[in-house]
Amino acid sequence: MNFKQVILSGLIAGFIGFIVGSTLYLNPLVSDIYTEYGNWPGAKPMEDVGGIVNWMILMLFGGLFSTVFLAMLYDYAEKGIFASRPWKKGIFFGFLVWLVYKIPMSYYIWLMYKVPDILNIIETFNGLIGSLVVGYVLAILHEKLK
Repeated sequence: MNFKQVILSGLIAGFIGFIVGSTLYLNPLVSDIYTEYGNWPGAKPMEDVGGIVNWMILMLFGGLFSTVFLAMLYDYAEKGIFASRPWKKGIFFGFLVWLVYKIPMSYYIWLMYKVPDILNIIETFNGLIGSLVVGYVLAILHEKLK
């Protein structure tokens, strides 16, 4: 394993994933839905972490941390993904990550918490887009940094 390649691709994919995720959640349609439904009793106010700036910083670093681990996982898994092009491998990898992580998580949230369904649906589909983007970026960078 080339740790420089893994860390660099994970950090870059994390930054890109953060930008894509921020765009998905801050667009007017989704933002309005979160404004309407985001005050459900179990929701943690952003003020609990020091406001939106601190919340965004925590989201960024959490994402960077996880994408470095996804880059390690991709490094091990990419040889077993039978696709002709790196971007196809990345899309497939991103889809698998979504399928293995986000679908069960959405189900458990639906089952255990009184989260408004629209929020869980948004999380699930935004998670798909984010996973595909991160998988794509990881695969392209993995190939370029060899």
